[in-house]
Amino acid sequence: MLKSMDKYLAAAALSAKNYLGYASEVIFRSGFLVVILFVFVNLWTVTYSRSGAEIIAGFDLRQMLWYLVFTESIVISRPRVHLKVEEDIRTGAVSYALARPYNYLLFQLSVSFGERMVRFISTLTVGYAVMTVMVRPYFPDLSILPFLTVTVALAMMADLIGMITIGFLAFWVEDVSPFFLVYSRLQMLLGGMIVPITLFPPFLRKLSEWLPFRFMVYAPAKLFVNCDISQALSLMAGQIFICVLLFLIGMSIYRMGVKRLDVNGG
Repeated sequence: MLKSMDKYLAAAALSAKNYLGYASEVIFRSGFLVVILFVFVNLWTVTYSRSGAEIIAGFDLRQMLWYLVFTESIVISRPRVHLKVEEDIRTGAVSYALARPYNYLLFQLSVSFGERMVRFISTLTVGYAVMTVMVRPYFPDLSILPFLTVTVALAMMADLIGMITIGFLAFWVEDVSPFFLVYSRLQMLLGGMIVPITLFPPFLRKLSEWLPFRFMVYAPAKLFVNCDISQALSLMAGQIFICVLLFLIGMSIYRMGVKRLDVNGG
């Protein structure tokens, strides 16, 4: 089992190494993050000042700002793997993958995960530096770091599997971008990217609890600022369940798409 995973680990490592050469994209993403954080710092500073409250939705001002650094770093680091899958299906390259000794979904997950980890680390580093200058430094409890690393990795895996699954819709449609637009907006609104879900009205909060997006964005960011190990364990269990569920859904759609290719002679 471990030996069969070597090829996926190697693909992830090679992808991460290759992305290190794209310095211009790293700089662009970092500059975009600086603008976003500048807006958020001013917006939430005014919000807390006008409300007169020290705690809003379980977060003080410092926690809220660092929470947003983390959520933005997670989302901005996302590669466009759904477009790569769409291109493979449209050009017929996916047919060649059928004869190769690897699982196509796992291979795309590995490649995109390696790239995303480099993006995330670079983006978070810039965000940490900017927020340290604009607010003040934040030092999470060192005991939470191993758990935080695992939860971030699982969050990214769940998100990437979801994106790859959207890409598989290219077996039936010409352009999967509208589906990804809906997916990304749901993640932005109900995943807690812009505001924590504890700020939502009760019905929206209940809805977000039934969707996978909070495991991809809100929960890891909350763990970053709260440093609760018991929370980390339950979070990881939920993330593993979501990853397995999305993987099974993705493989089912992929197999149906491959059968459609076979029937049509493609």
